[in-house]
Amino acid sequence: MINCLLIDDEPLALDLLENFISKIPYLKLAGKFEEPMQALPLLESGKVDLMFLDINMPDINGIDFFKSLHHKPEVIFTTAYTEFALNGFELKALDYLVKPISFEVFMSSVNRFKDYLEYKNNKTSKARDYFFINASHKLYKIFYTDILYLEGFKDYTKIYLASTPSPLVILHNLKHFEDILQGNEFIRIHRSYIAPIRMITTVSRKSVTIGNKTLPVSDNYRERLFSAIG
Repeated sequence: MINCLLIDDEPLALDLLENFISKIPYLKLAGKFEEPMQALPLLESGKVDLMFLDINMPDINGIDFFKSLHHKPEVIFTTAYTEFALNGFELKALDYLVKPISFEVFMSSVNRFKDYLEYKNNKTSKARDYFFINASHKLYKIFYTDILYLEGFKDYTKIYLASTPSPLVILHNLKHFEDILQGNEFIRIHRSYIAPIRMITTVSRKSVTIGNKTLPVSDNYRERLFSAIG
């Protein structure tokens, strides 16, 4: 069961989301509030799994309220103003729903969260061959075997996949993925690149090739690469 919290200064919006929650068997309404500060005791209790949070509210906007929380549940922002989407993305929100919200859109969003929870609850399973990642306000299932390589930038990473022509752009640095992929035969070959060993076709002291792509190998990671490939 997923415990949900609703915060919105519009009573009709609260009633609509409460109705949506009542139609989905694995969702339970833990509380609903028109004033964000009234929700603090419930949020601090740690009993909220998912919060639907309006952004444009009179006393404090939803983004500032979420930033102020010590115990942050997963959040889906709801608002009538699309210009806040970037802010929601930067806070790693699960989704950003623009009003008026249809039941189909709501259902799709919470289904992604349910899949994400199942991943988190089973992430220690050695049989799992994929992980979920947030990109462009959606959760994507990434199979380890589909990854060609990862390219890191200062604050984000591009994941190149065999199954898609364009990379996924993720708001996490490359170190984040180095930790996730540890133990899955991925190797850091450069401060800007991680490569799956199984996809490497040729190796030299200065570079590796994956398909028709040549990636650099830096001095700091060369010994580790050669050790990994035996």
